[in-house]
Amino acid sequence: MIMTEDIREYAKLGLVHHLLYPACTDDAQYHEDTLAEFLKRDDIEALDCCLPYSDGRRKRLMAQVRACGKDVAYALHLFPARKISISSLDIQEQAITKLIIKDQIEMAAACCATGFVFVSGADIPENRPAARDAFYEFCKWFCGELKPYNICALLEPFDRTIDKKYLYGPISDCVELIERLHSEGFDNIGIELDMAHLPLMFEGFEDAIKACGKHIKRVHLGNCVLKDKTHPLYGDMHPPMGLDSGEIDTPELTVILKSLLETGFLDKNDRKPLIMEMKPFPGKTPEYTIEETYKRLHEAWKAV
Repeated sequence: MIMTEDIREYAKLGLVHHLLYPACTDDAQYHEDTLAEFLKRDDIEALDCCLPYSDGRRKRLMAQVRACGKDVAYALHLFPARKISISSLDIQEQAITKLIIKDQIEMAAACCATGFVFVSGADIPENRPAARDAFYEFCKWFCGELKPYNICALLEPFDRTIDKKYLYGPISDCVELIERLHSEGFDNIGIELDMAHLPLMFEGFEDAIKACGKHIKRVHLGNCVLKDKTHPLYGDMHPPMGLDSGEIDTPELTVILKSLLETGFLDKNDRKPLIMEMKPFPGKTPEYTIEETYKRLHEAWKAV
């Protein structure tokens, strides 16, 4: 089968700002300047972003994000998830987590975000059931806080053994959690499935997409380095698709797009966000990286 229709007829294509411009994590002015320009792009209908911890910059940026006319997901990128675990059993950490995230929810609402991407926090192998209970309680609180703003909580599955080592975790566990929350009336939660995480989780693309099914609300397309432990981008470092030593290039992307089409995520009557998430190629500009990524996307789509 060769797809002759434009993939844009099936999805809202998007990019992740804070990874294309990774220095924004440590430079609030650079964050503001690059995001302000990024919002003007006419080659995307969707984006993932976050705002810097600076009142003046926030106020200027939230107005621009709100007016950009794109499908926005707010990302918990600036939350110190490796230092403060969202699934912590410590009462003080739980309180700190809610203080920070409540602030971030206000930013997401001010940006008119439709989704809020979040993570589960550190796995606690010796006390995993208690950590899962703590995270479940957090999810209920989180969904409740997002509900008045009509924002969907987007749980992002991560590896449990290679790099991030988060509690959620296996796809089957994520689906079970989402369905449990739905059964108790928390309907504004789904999965943001990051394809770059699946090799690190030792999960197949087709099986993971099928298992998540209708719970997938947003998709990230990216890459990772798994086999070469000496590589500077080993683990969950968000290299671009097509990087030497990476796990995902055009052939794998073709499998991913075909599975997303077959399961109904790619749908002409209900176009959902298909987001490309990557840092620039080493030594190359964001624009070069975006151009190369789009080239691979369109080549893969034609082969579906």
